[in-house]
Amino acid sequence: MKSKISLCMIVRDEEAFLDKCLQSVVGVVDETVVVDTGSTDSSAEIAKRHGARVLSHPWQNDFAEARNFALDAASGDWILVLDADEELPEESRARMKDIVDTTKADGVEMTVRGLMPETDVLKYEDSRIVRLFRNKKDYRYVLPVLEQIRPSIEKNHGVIISSDLIIVNRGYSYEIVQGGAKRGQRILEILSAALSASPANPYLRCQLGLTMMSAGQRDEAYSRLKSVLELDYEQMGPALLDRLFMKMSQIALDRNENEEAVWYAGKSLEYNPDNGISMYVAAIGLLSLNRISEGYEQLLKIKRKKDSSLRLDLQLDHLIKACKELLKI
Repeated sequence: MKSKISLCMIVRDEEAFLDKCLQSVVGVVDETVVVDTGSTDSSAEIAKRHGARVLSHPWQNDFAEARNFALDAASGDWILVLDADEELPEESRARMKDIVDTTKADGVEMTVRGLMPETDVLKYEDSRIVRLFRNKKDYRYVLPVLEQIRPSIEKNHGVIISSDLIIVNRGYSYEIVQGGAKRGQRILEILSAALSASPANPYLRCQLGLTMMSAGQRDEAYSRLKSVLELDYEQMGPALLDRLFMKMSQIALDRNENEEAVWYAGKSLEYNPDNGISMYVAAIGLLSLNRISEGYEQLLKIKRKKDSSLRLDLQLDHLIKACKELLKI
């Protein structure tokens, strides 16, 4: 029997993105539930034009609460969760129906690919997140910000599988979003409030540091991220730990703390040996410490892996050439 998929979204002043998002799921989802938390633009009208059921819901300063309000209204066998600035690429559209019709799992982990600004060393940054899951009353989001569905699925002994499905997020390439709001400011405020209530939560402390870094508050971000290491941080899982140590290595390198940068990059690579940014930070840190041979080997690893997420081709070639000259290769 064919499974039905309900798309569940929460929106607020997303008219710049919403039309493309909803176009990208045509033929994939059987129902669209859009929870509007206070838009003053045409978001609700755009959603209705696409046949969505639009529900108004007052914003409670809690993303999980708003997500769960949308889940309560869904009638499909499966839930797909997207943000308005996200789209399903063609290859994911073609595969999603097959997965939900054949798998015995309860949740599906997908790659959320955030496209980065042209000035960033990364073309995109990938995160592995459960965005597709069975519609069961016990599967509900937790945490008021950077909310997660995985804990409730695992708590109820649900099985989560990995997949090659991709969601493209275009919002990271824009600093100003949601009707002129500064990106990350609302998240910072909610995270700070959540941490006041749960100061020993490593996940919240880590996410606060990562959000501060994205907002340009690098020194304070570094301090916050370092403080995570004083807690039982291993419980956060390999994907977040990889990102934690990668970001710490980047900040340490910017601060000319090269020994620390190399160490943090190495920790990141323990969790994700293919992390191109951490490999690059390790290489630059090693070269700065006059460990030319080791840095050269890291540069060659990056070159061999041909990481499509990096904007480093020219820099790599120059650095490799310089290393060869120094090593007389």
